[in-house]
Amino acid sequence: MRRSSNTVPAEAIDLACACATARRAARAVTQLYDQHLRASDIEATQFALLSMLNAIGPSSQATIGHHFVLDKTTLSRNLTLLRKKGWIETAPSTDGRERRYVLSKTGRSRMAAAQPAWRRAQEQLRGSMTAKDWDAMWKTFRTLTDAARAAR
Repeated sequence: MRRSSNTVPAEAIDLACACATARRAARAVTQLYDQHLRASDIEATQFALLSMLNAIGPSSQATIGHHFVLDKTTLSRNLTLLRKKGWIETAPSTDGRERRYVLSKTGRSRMAAAQPAWRRAQEQLRGSMTAKDWDAMWKTFRTLTDAARAAR
């Protein structure tokens, strides 16, 4: 039997590749959050970067990249976009060779405006899992991140 192109399979096909499976999960979660955040005119990845800067304060690109496990090129592209939107700005640094980034007033306002949509996405995802699965997810993500970093 042939499926129409609009039919979504009941469950994803398991692949014997940790990378492909982790990326698939990340895309599915990102799509959920993007759907909720769309009305706030912010993407999940942008919201995550603003949230990180809000949590850790003025930070260098290297520090942000370390926390997000992002390569320099991808992070530069994202930081440039956030600066163009006026959501982040540079902050003074003790090392003149280093540029530090901080949330701007506009960035704090954008993040605050998007917070309810983020919360709805978070609640929807959490509501589709048991408490045990939710806790296991966090543990698995930390373990996976640490294992991949150690393997490099």
